[in-house]
Amino acid sequence: MNPKHRKTLISLLLTTLIIGGAAFLAKKMANEKTSTVSRDALKKERRKVTIQTFSSSSQSNSISIDGRLSAHDRVAITAKVQGILQDNGKSLRAGRYIKSGEPLFIVDSREASYSIIALRANLQTSITQMMPNLKVDYPQSFQAWDNYLRSMNVEQSIRPLPTPINDQEKFFVAGRNIYNQYYTIKSQETRLADYTIYSPFGGIITQVNAFPGALVSPGQSLATMINTATYELIAPVELGNLKYVKTGQTVNLTSEEMGKTWKGKVSRIGTLIDQATQNLPVYVSVSGAGLKDGMYLSGKIGGSSLDDVYKIPKSAFVSPTSIYVVQDSTLVTKDVISVKRLDNDILVKGLTPDDSIVISTLSGLFEGQKVNY
Repeated sequence: MNPKHRKTLISLLLTTLIIGGAAFLAKKMANEKTSTVSRDALKKERRKVTIQTFSSSSQSNSISIDGRLSAHDRVAITAKVQGILQDNGKSLRAGRYIKSGEPLFIVDSREASYSIIALRANLQTSITQMMPNLKVDYPQSFQAWDNYLRSMNVEQSIRPLPTPINDQEKFFVAGRNIYNQYYTIKSQETRLADYTIYSPFGGIITQVNAFPGALVSPGQSLATMINTATYELIAPVELGNLKYVKTGQTVNLTSEEMGKTWKGKVSRIGTLIDQATQNLPVYVSVSGAGLKDGMYLSGKIGGSSLDDVYKIPKSAFVSPTSIYVVQDSTLVTKDVISVKRLDNDILVKGLTPDDSIVISTLSGLFEGQKVNY
């Protein structure tokens, strides 16, 4: 045999033996290796939850409110006539209390007074000129008109004219322009009262815009004042709580800064919803010593009690209308009826005292899950 061929054959045999030996050892080692995985059936770990049963009860139905006081009556004092403001001996300044009916502003009325005297004098002249014809045509009415004429005083308010005894006399007097002059005088006398402006109620002056010596015109704002007898608090209330609020309900209002409490009443309920907060304004009227315009107050509106309700923590709710209960170690979703939301709890109906409600963390739980408790 050729030495070269023999060398190749020996190499092939050695390679075959090495590969075969390696395969045999690998198989033997695999058979002798012990598995670290347990052959027993895998046990499923159950989630442990905390459950609690609740009993129905009657809960007070008070609604918390807060807001700032505003004077119930707030008016702007304006001038109705033109003239120079006179000094009435009172220094009107913001913050001063004014009694009801007290003079606030006096406008110089001398020119208007003289003008009315002139009108009365003209009427007196017209009646005097009418008397001769009246005596001839209506002698039965002459004495009444004569007495009226003799009692006239042009510097005093005019008295009502004599009543005509028939239509003929009335037309006769009207033809002398007597009635027109009379009602013109009455109109001017009424306007003369506007030269003195009185306080419409007892209250505080909040702003003064005109002072003695100033020329004022009709419609000009002279001052602003508020009535301190009654205030009003505007409080936003959630739509869900609005069904428990009625006009006339008593409200206890408190100022934490002053440490005082006042009793008020719901005077009216607004109709315009705040689109941002979905709240509706409730107006509460209140009066008493110590109240100030702009003061911040908080309180509660007392309502009828809620009977046969369950007080459940907010954390127990899976959704706004459902919770988890445990039945035979299985989680079941149960729907409830939400009656009222509190700070940390919700009052609901639709439960029984035997319901085991899950109150622990709900993260990772699902309906139908087996749990321990």
